[in-house]
Amino acid sequence: MLTTKNIITQKHARVFISSPKNGYKITWILFHGYAQNIDDFFRYFETFKNDVRFIIPEGLSRFYQKGMNGKVGSSWMTSEVREFEILDQFYFLNKMLKDFNINVAQTNVFAFSQGTATASRWINQFKLDFNRVCFWSGIVDLEKHPNLNPNKTELFIGDNDLFMDSALNKPTLKSITYEGSHFFTTKLLQQYIFNQ
Repeated sequence: MLTTKNIITQKHARVFISSPKNGYKITWILFHGYAQNIDDFFRYFETFKNDVRFIIPEGLSRFYQKGMNGKVGSSWMTSEVREFEILDQFYFLNKMLKDFNINVAQTNVFAFSQGTATASRWINQFKLDFNRVCFWSGIVDLEKHPNLNPNKTELFIGDNDLFMDSALNKPTLKSITYEGSHFFTTKLLQQYIFNQ
């Protein structure tokens, strides 16, 4: 019979930054979805980078998207040893705030799919009052996340999102429905996120 012992160890985690040379007006922290490659994820935001600083933490587990080589994607967590993965996320994200000297009140958050669970859990746990929080294609259970500010939090769900149908029976934030599937496009970002 096997027994398990968890050992705390240091780990290098990556944060990607897009900061305009001539300064920026606002900071956005972006949370990618399951198995996404950061370059592929960020390309939809390229249009908006001239006066925006983007900070993109990468999920702590990397793997090849297909087969044994090629493009690499990342995951925030699995169901295995979930409680410790959450603690690792908290440490990583809080250190990111400190290292980049992020003023939460002047910073926005965009989280997609699996990134929504990570971002909402973190914001709720540490009562982070961001300027604006946008969850895209991810359900947020308000009973488990009472510290989210509903006046600053938006939930976007596609009218043809096959992943969301079974999850909509939970008490969630008031949602905004858009024409589309699970995924966002630059056009949708322009219409709903970067329109202010």
